[in-house]
Amino acid sequence: MAPGSLIPAFLRQAGAREWQFSLRTFAAGMLALYIALALGLDEPKWSLMTVYIVAQPLGGMAVAKGIYRLLGTLGGALVATLLVGALNSQPTLFFIALVVWLGLCTFAASLLRNFRAYAFVLAGYSALIVGVPAVLAPDQTFSLAVARVTEISLGIVCVSLLSVLVWPRSAGGAYLQSSRTQLIALIRLVADTAAGELDRDQLRARRQALITDGMALENLREHALFDSPRLRNRAGLCRRLGHEMLAMISSVGPLHAYVNRYAERHHHPLVTALLADIAALDPEAPPEALRDTLHGLYVRARTLARELRGGQRDDNDERFYSLQLALEHSAELCDRLRSSVALFAMLTDRAPLVQWRGGTSRPHLDPSQAWRNGVRAALALSGALAFWYWSASPQGAGVAIQVGVICALFATRDNPLAAVRGFIKGAALAAALATLYRLVLLPGSDGFAELVLWLAPVYVLAGLAMARPATAGIGIPVTIFFPLLLDLSPLQNFDALPLFNNVLSLGMGMALAVLAFMLVWPGDTPAEARQRLCRDLCRTLGRWPIRRRWPRHRLERQLYDRIGLLLPNLDPDDPRDGDLLRGALAAVTLGLGLLYLNMLCRRGLPGDEKLAITRLIRDTQRVLRDGDEDRWLALTAQADTVLRRCQRAYGPDLDPGERRRLVRSVVRLRLQISIIRRYAGFFLAGSADRPWRGLRDQDVV
Repeated sequence: MAPGSLIPAFLRQAGAREWQFSLRTFAAGMLALYIALALGLDEPKWSLMTVYIVAQPLGGMAVAKGIYRLLGTLGGALVATLLVGALNSQPTLFFIALVVWLGLCTFAASLLRNFRAYAFVLAGYSALIVGVPAVLAPDQTFSLAVARVTEISLGIVCVSLLSVLVWPRSAGGAYLQSSRTQLIALIRLVADTAAGELDRDQLRARRQALITDGMALENLREHALFDSPRLRNRAGLCRRLGHEMLAMISSVGPLHAYVNRYAERHHHPLVTALLADIAALDPEAPPEALRDTLHGLYVRARTLARELRGGQRDDNDERFYSLQLALEHSAELCDRLRSSVALFAMLTDRAPLVQWRGGTSRPHLDPSQAWRNGVRAALALSGALAFWYWSASPQGAGVAIQVGVICALFATRDNPLAAVRGFIKGAALAAALATLYRLVLLPGSDGFAELVLWLAPVYVLAGLAMARPATAGIGIPVTIFFPLLLDLSPLQNFDALPLFNNVLSLGMGMALAVLAFMLVWPGDTPAEARQRLCRDLCRTLGRWPIRRRWPRHRLERQLYDRIGLLLPNLDPDDPRDGDLLRGALAAVTLGLGLLYLNMLCRRGLPGDEKLAITRLIRDTQRVLRDGDEDRWLALTAQADTVLRRCQRAYGPDLDPGERRRLVRSVVRLRLQISIIRRYAGFFLAGSADRPWRGLRDQDVV
């Protein structure tokens, strides 16, 4: 065995950034602990725990999490104080109110993302942390609430200050760097697609990576606003940049279809030359030169499409519309790339600021799943409180608090049991370390300096584990439960009995929480998660309010957000998972096609064709909501009929605008029909709740 293999990977592979994060967080924790001890606060451990709970690698992330944690703590403490004051003489009603409050907070947290969700999680279990001990001593409720808020605020202030003063890493700088990386990857994707260098699997893998990075970039954008005044003043530009880059992930699919299926069969020298120039794009070129190049390509694509529409057509309709497909999407991609380059240049002060409409969007919401999460957390807490009541156990209060904390923290995960497993490992390690320190090492120590030396190995190593995603699930609970079980206080008690009582309550609380996750609406199996993705995307498309004329990016944001939630669980070596992602991306293209057809109808089509397309849009949404195989077959036949009607209506007697819109309608209808036929297995799994089996030939409508 190699000597290096005995060293854990998180320690062996730690670089300068990981060490800086660990040492900075340890310094903030010791500063918070020293101040709390010097001020004589009742529970200094809460200040130390808060430092490690709030600690983040980027300054903006730490500030954002600290602010939302403070808001959640204030809200929970306020609710607990009001409930104790109103219901201290009626403990049954008090605990019912706490159960309802935790359920509502878990429900709200399930509908939000990032640290906004964390604020509601904190509000839920902070009411337990303050309220459960306070109901046993109502006269101390206010002082207990003030003490908890003070201790937590102290930890937030310490970690926030050191995050921006000691080895600072700006979330704003990280956002700009990630945006540049994403933009370069998109330019290369478009260039490689135009060059015909990507097969189907390579395109899927590239788009999957871009979706994952795009969703991470959206989260980072929110954090960057907390530590970058420049980006905060240009928040609209940041949102617009994200929308433009997401749109390109959608638009590259039809171009890939033309290049790989039709380019050789329907060769056109000018289109081939245009694609060759797109393939030659240099993502490292200066912004001004790149914008000019992209604008020139956009104008060429639009001009060539117009010339083909106005020229003499041959009898090969497939060739004509395939070329229009390639030109329309080439123009769109070049335009969006040009906009993205311009926006990034303005964010980095390499171009003068121009007013752009940033637009708003929201992530995918699942109210039914949020409701189940809230009810499960409420039932778990009810069970813990019932156990406390019937057993009269001295650990009952601690068990109830632990159940509430764990259920609130992990209820919003897609697979809470998997997340809790790592948490349990970290808690078990924290219990072992706390036993060693409290009974063996610390009783002989003297003074704060010696305490710091004893704590350093545990916290520095745990900080290194927190800095790596693979080991963060163990490092974080160690830093939370180690001080909780050690019970650091101005008058330290080294007796074994309180320690074992705390360990017992921790273990029982975790056991009850795990039991709740196993019995009450357990997390989806992999097959159920894939089925739910199909269903969610189809229902989102079927219920989308097309007549409200919401911008395209709102639909894209919701759909990609939903896809992004499942991406970490996909197996790249499983062909069915590859089919699932292709089907999901096809669903995005289908939904955008409905919006595009509706826009063409609004801008002006001949009356009969406009009515036929409007009915097709309505019927497509109905089938997406609830459609079996027969209804999908009927929809395909209807789309074919509308397609032929639009083709017959095209003629020289129409004005140029109507002719252009009719051609675009036919191009889009051909694409819609192709998607429905090729990805029928996906849509049937979503609209008819048929089990997902992959995209097989017999699934083709």
